[in-house]
Amino acid sequence: MAGDEEGGLETHFVDLANGLAETGDGVAVIAHERYRDRFGPGIEFHSLDLTRGRRNPWLRHKLRRLIEGVQPDVVHAHAGKAAALVARIDPPTRTVGTVHGRKKDLSSYRRFDAVIGVSRGVLAGLDHPAKTIVYNGVRPAPPTLSGTELRRRFDIDARAPVAMAVGRLVPVKGYNHLIDLWDAGLGHLLIVGDGPERRRLETLAKGKPVTLAGHRGDVRSYMGAADLMVFSSQREGLSYALAEALLAGLPVVSTPVPGAEELLPPSHLAPIGALKRTIAANLADPVAARDRMRAVFAWAAETLTVDRMVRATRLVYEAGGKQARVACSD
Repeated sequence: MAGDEEGGLETHFVDLANGLAETGDGVAVIAHERYRDRFGPGIEFHSLDLTRGRRNPWLRHKLRRLIEGVQPDVVHAHAGKAAALVARIDPPTRTVGTVHGRKKDLSSYRRFDAVIGVSRGVLAGLDHPAKTIVYNGVRPAPPTLSGTELRRRFDIDARAPVAMAVGRLVPVKGYNHLIDLWDAGLGHLLIVGDGPERRRLETLAKGKPVTLAGHRGDVRSYMGAADLMVFSSQREGLSYALAEALLAGLPVVSTPVPGAEELLPPSHLAPIGALKRTIAANLADPVAARDRMRAVFAWAAETLTVDRMVRATRLVYEAGGKQARVACSD
């Protein structure tokens, strides 16, 4: 793995590698040591700290030697840094790159045999003859809390609507703008996640009906008990929290970022300046909000699963003419 963080990219990478191994493919993973325990026993794990600069000659040499040792049929690079490294190494086998977020520079991906995007929006700027959309897949949802239990757990007024925002507390998520616009007329905002922006956001939230709950391993159990999921991001690929909310049947309001803009009804999308009005309209009539999203919920139940993600990715590998032994580099 090119980084050492926790997020949707890492979740996708682990679920895909484990899913491919479960189908019977040989899978070799090149990743930071911290992720070793997340892969099944059938996966060949190679520890490599890819957090060094992508132009580091030692890093490129080490990665090349590891890939040569695996002798894969397919090399699959996830996200920009891995794509740049693999493109520079140019292994003599089929190469696949996955774009996980909207980027200005996608030039590295032009050297790959096939490119996957986690949404249409992330591929918008790439001219490539073999582009495919494979949406993120998520595991089945755990049992959900009741609305009463959710409110009791976070000391929220029993009569207040509850909106959730889920993700790392980083500037690109726009949580500062979301907290700024929030007031008691909207109900209570529950932000689940952690990150470097936490102290700043806690200061902004003082005196407001906003709870910063930190990282919660059981966050998916909250989704069936909330009234709305809100995204204020400046950019996304396809948020895992969005996929999880759709599978939980939770209505979503979002800024028009990739993933959300191609899945949500127009009345559930708004730029940050109009987001408050859109949130209020959806919270005012939650039954109508769910009705507008029923077709999206049904589509998500069929599409946003790990099994489908694995099958669709494998079809991209098989287009190269061989059963896959895959070296995954993120």
